[in-house]
Amino acid sequence: CGKAVVYTGWDAGAGGEMPRRLGAIYCFQRPCKIYSSPVSELLGQLENPNANDQEILSKSDTPFDCITPNDRLARSPRFSKPAGGSSKLAYLCNTKGFDTHGGCMALHASEWNMLEGLVIDESKKVVVDVVQLPGERGDDTKVAGINFPGLFLNQLPYDCFSPDGTFILLSTQWGCVTKVVSISLNDGIVSPINFDLLSNEGFNENASQQFVCFSEDGGAIVTQSEANRPTILGHLQPSFLELGQNVASSQVLADMPPISSTSFSSLKPDSCFKPGTGYSYRIISKPPIHGILLLPENLGNEKPPLIVVPHGGPHSCTSTMFVPSYGFLCKHGRYAILHVNYRGSSGFGQAALESLAGCAGSLDVQDVVAATRIVTESGIVDPDRVGICGGSHGGFLAGHCIGQYPDIFKVAATRNPVMNIASMVTATDIPDWCYVEALGIGHYNFSDFRTPTKEELDIMWDKSPIAYLKNATAPTLVGLGMKDRRVPPSQGIEYYHALRAKKVATKLLVYDDCDHAIDGVASEADFWINTKRWFDQNLTP
Repeated sequence: CGKAVVYTGWDAGAGGEMPRRLGAIYCFQRPCKIYSSPVSELLGQLENPNANDQEILSKSDTPFDCITPNDRLARSPRFSKPAGGSSKLAYLCNTKGFDTHGGCMALHASEWNMLEGLVIDESKKVVVDVVQLPGERGDDTKVAGINFPGLFLNQLPYDCFSPDGTFILLSTQWGCVTKVVSISLNDGIVSPINFDLLSNEGFNENASQQFVCFSEDGGAIVTQSEANRPTILGHLQPSFLELGQNVASSQVLADMPPISSTSFSSLKPDSCFKPGTGYSYRIISKPPIHGILLLPENLGNEKPPLIVVPHGGPHSCTSTMFVPSYGFLCKHGRYAILHVNYRGSSGFGQAALESLAGCAGSLDVQDVVAATRIVTESGIVDPDRVGICGGSHGGFLAGHCIGQYPDIFKVAATRNPVMNIASMVTATDIPDWCYVEALGIGHYNFSDFRTPTKEELDIMWDKSPIAYLKNATAPTLVGLGMKDRRVPPSQGIEYYHALRAKKVATKLLVYDDCDHAIDGVASEADFWINTKRWFDQNLTP
């Protein structure tokens, strides 16, 4: 900005504060700071039409400067449009940092001197601080029944400043929904932007919506998605920032048409996917239990089988956004799907998120079981036909549930599951995860790498699904990406062979070219088709 380049620098490990290089993807607690590097000399040479490449490269500017030296986590710098030789700088920050792989962030801002290429120190301020408990800021604004839980996002939008530079627009996890909010840089007031791209007569509180950028007319480009409807692209009228809690006027720019079956498809023409049809959804909120229930349409007196889906992470969240794989299971398999946001999920305050650390395998399992019982005792689903499906930490919970509660969960499907933390800790690219989730916050020393002690290994084993293997009787599908460095394939292979030795029905799917996500086109389709078949075979009446 001006005569300096401002950027985020990460401590990747093997130097700096960490002696070992640790995994970075999905790991938002890795130390990072914002830096400024002057480029006056370089710009001067680039403006010289007679300068050659050697002359340009020979010029050097002064060393870089750290803008956030006292903050453990600072990232995503964004600038407002310059005016009068200055600009506003905003960025995400958590001064203390956190050990978990996700957490609540604060919004910081300051004035930026474009001529000098530096922050005006006395202008630094915290616009929105980290929130421990929803509602602690004292405002009464709620979204889907929950007070403001803090900012849960990983990056600010590139174009996040309002045209006059007085507001920041962003999308944040707010309970079970993703919500567009405006933040006043003057007083830090956080205001939800309420709209519904499908109707201007009200707003859809349960839809997940995201801010993309400002439009040329001063309006906003946004998206909207629901558990039974893929993403819609829309436009908010320029007056949306003036409306406060009222409904912003909007229009649809692009919608997904029905997906018809082809001559190569086994689906009947009337089975094609029409957005918003085929199944419905509702949010379940009985604190500390939160979740999203998908139900096939036209049930009548039918009570469908239930597939429980705890998310991975564990410090992430399943929102009401459209997920094709679970839409497929619900519509074409006629399964009820229950997404569970257990304690430890993002979007419910930092205190709730950190409460899971050291309690993995117990607190999260209790919440998954409690959510399952809420649904099975409601009379909506068949309580005798309950399965569980999850990947990574979701697979960890699936293994725990079939081992701790075999009378409830009759079948499981997992992908790249954590099954034995004790055997994972020295093979994964995130050993810190093993310490923090099994032992608690503060038990991993990022500046002094060491292997676990015998006592720590005992605790890790006790917190693992493998500790409850003797109780497991549920037929279990295991899908593995053989290039996974996050949860080594040995985890799933160990559990697969252990089940076979017990003569429990099991099946292993191996994807040689996949990593943790198993998201290649062919491999993803293969896994979910096999998952549906597995549930069809083992959850029949």
